[in-house]
Parts: sequence; C-alpha cells; structure tokens
Amino acid sequence: MKQLIVSAFNFFLKRSISRNTNITIGKDSRVRWWALRATHGGFIEIGSACIVNCVIAFDSPKGRVIIGKNSYIGSSTLVCHTEISIGDDVIISWGVTIVDHDSHTLDWRGRSSDVKNWMRGAKNWDLINIRPVKIANKVWIGFGVTVLKGISIGEGAVIAAQAVVTRDVPPYTLVAGNPARIVRELAKD
Repeated sequence: MKQLIVSAFNFFLKRSISRNTNITIGKDSRVRWWALRATHGGFIEIGSACIVNCVIAFDSPKGRVIIGKNSYIGSSTLVCHTEISIGDDVIISWGVTIVDHDSHTLDWRGRSSDVKNWMRGAKNWDLINIRPVKIANKVWIGFGVTVLKGISIGEGAVIAAQAVVTRDVPPYTLVAGNPARIVRELAKD
C-alpha cells in the first residue's frame, strides 16, 4: 500500500513539474522529483542520462542551475541565487553543499534585520557577495564537500571528501582539506 501511495505521489508530482517551463530534463534522466517542486521561479536545466537526487534551493526567481549530460548528483544541496553550472560526466557524492553567495553580509548592521525581514518573506541582497559557481566536465566531488561562491573547478579535477573549496581548482588536480589545497596533479585522458 505504501509503495502505491509513493508511486501515485511521484506520478502527479512529475506531471506537474513537467508542465513547469522553468524546468527542462533531458532524455533518460532520473530525478528525485520532490526536490525540484519548490523552484520559486528559478530555472533548472538537466541534460540527458543524468541521475539527480539533490535538493535545489533558489534564493532568487532569476537563479539558474544547469547540469550537463551523463552526470550524477547524490543527496546533496545546491543553493542558488544567480547561477550554478555543472558540466558533463560529473559525479557529485552525497552531503555536498554548493552555494553561489554568502547568504549574509559580514557587517552586523547589514544583517541586523535579516530575521525580521524573513518573517515578512523579504531579503535584502544589496550588501551580499554573489558570484556564480562553475564545475567543468569530468569532475568528481567526494562526500561532504563544500564549494563556495565564485569557484571554478577545472576539467577532470577531484575534490577529496570533506574538503572546503574556497578558491579555483585547476584542471586535472586532486585537492583536499580545509581550505582545499592541491595534493597532486592527475593524468589527463
């Protein structure tokens, strides 16, 4: 009985999402539909032959999340104000957080009204640092990684588990640690 209820829920959720013009999903992709239901106007593009099990949270109705083909995103969280782009043949493990903004300003005066504004459903983004995140093709991101705003991860790079990525990662390198540092170069194709 439980399986029947879950199947019916997924069917109706998939049908309602497929009518949403802000979401495009490529052929043969599998998506955890409930994670996409609250897009708040954000745009999601998922390429073909992907498995997407992450939560995508938009902090702006103009946000864009673009996922290339043949990519996998485990049970992770993407928090997008402006843009997060993920290339082809990317593997992102579970527990990963990718965010394209700071969420709050460092200056107390600028964030002193944040909670009051949230109670009204408002947010002042004027003082908050926002920069897109770009993850190139063939990247592997291990479990529990945090990727911060403005980061570019080069083709074929590997991010070790629990790393905190605070600066760009060159192509075909292995990075690890907090903050993530280059451990070694990797062989190209």
